[in-house]
Amino acid sequence: MTSKKEIKLLTELLELSGVKVVSRHQHKGIGILLQVEPVTKESICHRCGEKSHKLHQNHRYLIKDLPWGESPVFLEINRRQFKCKKCKKPFSENFDWVGKRRTYTKRLANKILPEVLGSDINSVAKKGLVTTEEIERMLKDASFELSNFKPTALKKMGIDEIALVKGKGNYCAVLIDLEKSDLIGILETRTQSEIRKKLLSWGTEVLEQIEEVSIDMWRGYKS
Repeated sequence: MTSKKEIKLLTELLELSGVKVVSRHQHKGIGILLQVEPVTKESICHRCGEKSHKLHQNHRYLIKDLPWGESPVFLEINRRQFKCKKCKKPFSENFDWVGKRRTYTKRLANKILPEVLGSDINSVAKKGLVTTEEIERMLKDASFELSNFKPTALKKMGIDEIALVKGKGNYCAVLIDLEKSDLIGILETRTQSEIRKKLLSWGTEVLEQIEEVSIDMWRGYKS
């Protein structure tokens, strides 16, 4: 049984807003299972902004998180569904550290994406932390989040690529701010027209600040 002192320490180590650890279990060959629950008894309706504490349903599911040492970490969370007093409709509570219908935390995605940049999806998936399907969703989410992003003070830009499957000729292009080591764009393909369209969308005020461009030696990037 997990003691109150251990529960408090685990909650502090987890560092996820809005939830607390209620139990910990170690499963040999699988990893650490942390059961977490929300710290509040209510949630805010995303339609009208009204607070509600009227519980409608419980939905428990597992979320992958950053590993602790060599052990994978799984969070068992109850994403409650409430009934809004104002809208009279049910809604599910949201947590800012996990995306809607996602099976992994946002910080795990932030760890995985740089690994994919230096390798390929299948190689990263073979490590066993996440599946190829989850990595593909991470890339799509990052691409969507960066679709309207416009970099500032961009002086050194890198154009690289991610091999979706090594040796199959299936690539997507990535744009990087080399000074900040920040990902600033993910494109569905690495074609010249796709990259040109993305760069022009930033406007001349961004492009005229670029002093250096580092590219993969593929001839399409050189063109």
